[in-house]
Amino acid sequence: MKKILHWAEQITFYVGLLIAGYAFFRIYVSRKGLPPGACPVDDNRVWMYTAIGCLFISIILSYIQKQQNNKGQGENQKK
Repeated sequence: MKKILHWAEQITFYVGLLIAGYAFFRIYVSRKGLPPGACPVDDNRVWMYTAIGCLFISIILSYIQKQQNNKGQGENQKK
């Protein structure tokens, strides 16, 4: 179970980074063709929320993984 959590955490983290990078690239490219005062983030909001969601899930999985590691260490110290 620990390996599955580790892999899931790593995958969601890197997917979140890739999606965030893609979203920022799209914002940068679309910003060139927009008139002054237009918001380039409105068109890319879904990508930003998806990246934030993946990174948030990665943080939660990291927390769960550390809790399981601490729980396992506590059992070893009791013996």
